[in-house]
Amino acid sequence: MRKLFLLSVLLITISLNAQISSLSDLASGTMEVFSPIFEKDNNIYGYFTLFKLDKLSENEEKYEYVILDKNLNRVANGEFIDTSYKGIYARYYSPDKVEDNLILTKRYGNMNGTIAFTSSRVLELNNNTIREPFYFQENSLNRGVRSIDNLKKTQRKTKFLNVPIGLNNGYLVIEAKKTNVKENPSSVSFYNLNHDKVWEYNFGDNRKSEYSLVSVDDNILYFSYVTEAYKETNVKFLEIDSNSGKLNYSYLLEDVNSEYNYNYTVKRINNRTILTGKISPYRVMGYDYNNPVGLFKIVLDENGNELFKKHFLWEEASEFIEMNKKGKLEAGYKLFVQSYFIFKDERIVVLSEKFKIGNNILVGGIVKTTDFVLLEFDANFNLKAAETIKKDLSKFTSSDFLFSQYLNDENDAVFFYQDYQKDSETKEKNWVLGIVSIIKGEINHEKIPMSSDDFFINPYIAKEGYILLREYNKNSDFDKIRLERLNLD
Repeated sequence: MRKLFLLSVLLITISLNAQISSLSDLASGTMEVFSPIFEKDNNIYGYFTLFKLDKLSENEEKYEYVILDKNLNRVANGEFIDTSYKGIYARYYSPDKVEDNLILTKRYGNMNGTIAFTSSRVLELNNNTIREPFYFQENSLNRGVRSIDNLKKTQRKTKFLNVPIGLNNGYLVIEAKKTNVKENPSSVSFYNLNHDKVWEYNFGDNRKSEYSLVSVDDNILYFSYVTEAYKETNVKFLEIDSNSGKLNYSYLLEDVNSEYNYNYTVKRINNRTILTGKISPYRVMGYDYNNPVGLFKIVLDENGNELFKKHFLWEEASEFIEMNKKGKLEAGYKLFVQSYFIFKDERIVVLSEKFKIGNNILVGGIVKTTDFVLLEFDANFNLKAAETIKKDLSKFTSSDFLFSQYLNDENDAVFFYQDYQKDSETKEKNWVLGIVSIIKGEINHEKIPMSSDDFFINPYIAKEGYILLREYNKNSDFDKIRLERLNLD
């Protein structure tokens, strides 16, 4: 009864204080996508919903889209007809916002998740117009619908998958390597929204060299570029100007003289670029995911000159948490990093989760996860605290972490997680939403019940200081979405 009472209080509170929208009022048909829309600065613009209306013919389907702003006001909606291919699974994913446009990309592939090809459209928000589709075939841009004839045979011969990513006033085209292809991707291209190629950057033709996009930050692109030659491997960190395609700098991150391999995330603060992440003992094959030995921080200036570099080994955390040099905690658990918060003053908080691989006679190896651990570093990468966020043991799931966002001009942060928590009285496990804020260096933890016999609530990221709750009701054909203000004071 206590569980149901708390849930009722939550729903009443939301009804009184939050913006509410019923998905049944948005459109008819089957909803296939409900996704946040992010601005260039990663703030929330609103939400994209897509409904499949009718199957018009063997190869034509009718859709309706609805765009909500961050306050759940409807700002655009319309219909369009799209192509389907027999025996090929397809779905739309989260759109990319480019100025006052959305780039909608549909990915086609097998039921096992393998992507065969893509098709994209530009949706103009100002006049609510959706343009004709476009797609890439071996670096060649094509307008219109991809031919059905010999489609599967044609795609088997294709070496790379070209994926458009919305950026600035156009889109970046990344080459993704397909299965069993010996050649590695060698270039990236940028197009404006009129599909004119603005620039192309070529990394080189070495078959043993490979690039990967690490991060996009305003007008900057960050890439990792791995080159193998004469039994040596070099890993370079590249900064490229996204407006011109010019290389700003190349920073040598790893070579045969390195002590460690690096697995990292990137953030730009003013004119300084910060890399932080995990390290493993150096090997030519690259970072060893099974053997992380610590963390690191590197700071580069605008010309790629190294201003700061420091490694932190697991045994150095012994003052705050019991951990050996291999990163093992009590009962064989290790820390699996879920997110890095790099604040404006260059403090870093590492959000990690305790995990280990257990054994089950019937199913073999199973993943077990339990408490979160926050490692709090100052600007000089000295560990100042290790905070444990208690939660129940989870099995058969790689993580209970949901999502996170910065607050207060990136000086603070909040993250959200799910927990199937056992009730002390009934012993039943119920869905609980955990909210952990890091504000002015203080950590606050709140739990909200999210399920009962009648309701199930799924959380989504929302505008700063809020969370969006999507409520499923077993007695209703449609669910509702609600914005609730977080208690972050």
